[in-house]
Amino acid sequence: MSSYSGRFQYLDANGGVLQDGACQLSFDSENLTLVPGAAAPLAFDLGDIDAFLPADYEVDLALYTGRTIHLRQFGKTFQNLCHDLLEAYRDRLIRCLLLEDLEEVTRFTGAVRLASSAGTIAGPAEIRVYKSNLAVLPTAATAFQWRLAEIDALQFDSSTYTVTLQSSDARLEITKLAKRTEEFANLLRDSLTALNAQSVQAVHSIFPFLNPDQLQRAAQLMKEGRGAPLAKLKAIHPRTEAALLVNGVGAGLKPYFDSLLGRVAAGGLYAGFKFIREEEEAADRSAEAGDETADRESGEIAAPEIAKAVSGPAGPQKADQAKEGAEPILFWFFFPLAAKARAGVPSNVVAWEATSRSGRATYFFRLVAPEQAGGLREVAKAPGVVEAAIRQLNRALVLLNFRREPIYLPDDSLELQPKYRKHAIACRKIAELRHLRASFLGRAIHTSPEQWEKQVEEILEKAGA
Repeated sequence: MSSYSGRFQYLDANGGVLQDGACQLSFDSENLTLVPGAAAPLAFDLGDIDAFLPADYEVDLALYTGRTIHLRQFGKTFQNLCHDLLEAYRDRLIRCLLLEDLEEVTRFTGAVRLASSAGTIAGPAEIRVYKSNLAVLPTAATAFQWRLAEIDALQFDSSTYTVTLQSSDARLEITKLAKRTEEFANLLRDSLTALNAQSVQAVHSIFPFLNPDQLQRAAQLMKEGRGAPLAKLKAIHPRTEAALLVNGVGAGLKPYFDSLLGRVAAGGLYAGFKFIREEEEAADRSAEAGDETADRESGEIAAPEIAKAVSGPAGPQKADQAKEGAEPILFWFFFPLAAKARAGVPSNVVAWEATSRSGRATYFFRLVAPEQAGGLREVAKAPGVVEAAIRQLNRALVLLNFRREPIYLPDDSLELQPKYRKHAIACRKIAELRHLRASFLGRAIHTSPEQWEKQVEEILEKAGA
């Protein structure tokens, strides 16, 4: 643990001085401890820092509480303190953004400007490129990540040395990379090209009967990580539904799939897939073990039933993919459920089911806030409302790389148990995760079809669906 001596001020949200004096400061990969000479010590998670603001031999650590720690007079050790603390802070941010399991390619230092419906972020930042994701770590704003599959367009302006990325309504400009600008642009372009090629090959393997024009349309609609309306896929070719059932639904999970399919509102099913990369597979096994422990501790599932709940075939494509050396695929479906009173009208509930590999439970979410549910009862508006809601839920799930614990663990577990601390911080930093947790209605665990049905009915009754 690194240790430094200097002076500090502890400031309130208005800049008023709460504490002032000499201190000893130490930190490790997760926590910072500050011990004043004549006051109670301060300690917090590095993820609690919202902005890291260095100046000449001074640095401000802006905390999520609105308060700020101002560090100064650390003498010759300041440069080492600032450098090492910034590195530790950024590494902790990566864990709190739930990216630590991904394979990092390289890092860049520059400046960013993000403009989106949520607001604007601008300033110096470190950009970390992963095989499947892009992490942006500004010093003066909240860090965020994009999946490469979500990038709709990339432009490089050689006159201003600006790389611009577009994803839905968000526009990200990256500048001040100096001589590495073209390297960054080429790396991203090559990564996107490789991802698109891999994605279209996967779509071709799912729908081998499509002609080139049909395949192009299907690949545009069903990109890796994006759920596609089955009605639109069937408009390309009527056999797409049958192909998804053959290639995307494991035999052990089919009873749950069939039951959900019988509850779907007219025209409502959505399908998607995601590559499970080698580094994510190890994390998925670890997370599954954590899920089992949490289930057992909570009493949701008894220890002898856990093996039965997680058993079953990993999915019909796994053996072929292993032979060919391709990355395995996780298939999932969204089931917008029909209202009980009107079968053709969607209720305000959608079920999400992973139908290949290690699907352990069905997850249920509210589509929209209760005060917005009226739009679901209007025939003309309902499809658009459902599609927008599923798109938002879909984005949150893939940003989590389909970790389940951050979705279903209660607030008390996240806040009180140190092992879940990064999930609690992730909820603060990732708006999509906060929305996902607020929408979560419950989960039905795959112990047996009969017990699962009882859990489903309890969840739907509680949701009023």
